[in-house]
Amino acid sequence: MMKKELKLILAGILFLAAILRIPLTSVGPLIPSLSDTTGLSLTNLSQLTSISLLVFAILSTLVPKISRRLGLLPSILGSISLVLVGIMVRSFTGNIGLYIGTVIIAVGICFGNVLLPTLAKTYFPNKLGKITSSYTIVMNLMGAIGSSAAIPVLGLMHNVPSLALASVGFLTLPALLVWLMIYLTGGANATQTDAGTATQMGAKVNIYRSKIAWSLATFMGLQSLIFYTYVSWLPKIIESKGYSLAFGGSLLGVLQLMILPASFVVPVFAEKVKNQTGFVIFAGSAIFVGTLLLFTGNEFLMVVAVLILGIAVGSAFSLSLILFTIRTHSGQVAAELSGMSQTVGYTLAAVGPVFFGLLVGWTGSFITPLMLILVLAVLMVVIGYKAGKPGFID
Repeated sequence: MMKKELKLILAGILFLAAILRIPLTSVGPLIPSLSDTTGLSLTNLSQLTSISLLVFAILSTLVPKISRRLGLLPSILGSISLVLVGIMVRSFTGNIGLYIGTVIIAVGICFGNVLLPTLAKTYFPNKLGKITSSYTIVMNLMGAIGSSAAIPVLGLMHNVPSLALASVGFLTLPALLVWLMIYLTGGANATQTDAGTATQMGAKVNIYRSKIAWSLATFMGLQSLIFYTYVSWLPKIIESKGYSLAFGGSLLGVLQLMILPASFVVPVFAEKVKNQTGFVIFAGSAIFVGTLLLFTGNEFLMVVAVLILGIAVGSAFSLSLILFTIRTHSGQVAAELSGMSQTVGYTLAAVGPVFFGLLVGWTGSFITPLMLILVLAVLMVVIGYKAGKPGFID
C-alpha cells in the first residue's frame, strides 16, 4: 500500500482508539446529576459500568468469528456506528434507554477493543510496537479526559446531563468518516492476504489448546482485575489510612496519569526484544511493591505507591496488547487471541471489585484484600512468564 493510504489507516486506528474509553469514563462523574434528573438511585446508575464489562466478557470471543464473516473493515464501520447509535439512545430515550444505549455502546466498543490488534497486525506488521503504543496512549488519554471533562461539559450544556452524554457522540464522526474513506478507496485490499493466511492456518491453530494463549489471557485477566479494583477502591483505601476522600481521589487521578508514559514506552521496547519475560516480571513486581507501600500509611510513600502502580498497570495492559500481535502469525489469529484474553480479562474485572468489597465487609479492614492483591501480583509473574517467552501460537 502507498504511504498516503497507510497514513489514512493510521489516522483511522487512532480515531477508533479515541472512542473506545470516553463513552464509558464520562458517565461516572455525571451519575449524581443523572440521578437527580431521572429519579434513578445512585446504585442503579452505578450498574451502567458493570453492564459494559459484562457485555465485553460475553461478546469478546465471538467478535473474531463475526468479523471473519462480515469482513474486517465492515466490522470496524459497524463498531463505530454502534457506538454513535448507542450514545444517542442512551442520551435521549429516557431511563430504559440509558441501559439499552449502554449495551449498544458496549457492543460497539467490544468490537473495537478486540479488532485493534488485528488492524495493527494487518496494516503495520513491521511497526507493531509504535502502532500499539500510539493507540494505547490515545485510548488511555481520552479515557482520562472523559472523567476530568465531564463536569465542565455539563456546565456548558446548562447542567443537562443528557446533553453532556450526547456530546461524546461528536467524537465518533471523524472516526466514521475516516474509515468510510478507507473502505471506499480500497483499503480492504490489504486485508485479503491476511484473511487468506488466516484461512490456511485455521485448521492448524486452536488458541484454546495453546499454553501461550492461556498464559497471556490469564496475565491480562489478572492485570484487569487489579486495575479495576484499584479504580473502584483506591480512594477508600487512602481514606482508611486517615486521609481525606478528596486526597484519595486525587491519587487515583495520578495513577491514571502514570499509565500514559508506560503505555507509550513498553510496546516500543517490547517489540525490539525476542524475550518479553523481563517486562512481565517488571509489571508484576511493580504491582507487588506499590501495593506493599500502601500498607505503610505514610503520605509520601503512598504517593510513591500510586506512581509505581500507575506505571505497573499501564505496562501490563500495553504489554498484553503488543503480545497479541507478537505471538501470532496473522491478524485473524491475533483477533481470536484478543477476544479470548479480553473475555477472561473483563470477567475478572467485573468480579474483582465486588469480591474485594466483600472481603472488606467480612474482615472490616483493607489488610486482607490488599494481601490478596499481593498474591495476584505474584501469580501475574508466574503465569505470564510463559507468554513472555519467545514463540508463536500454533
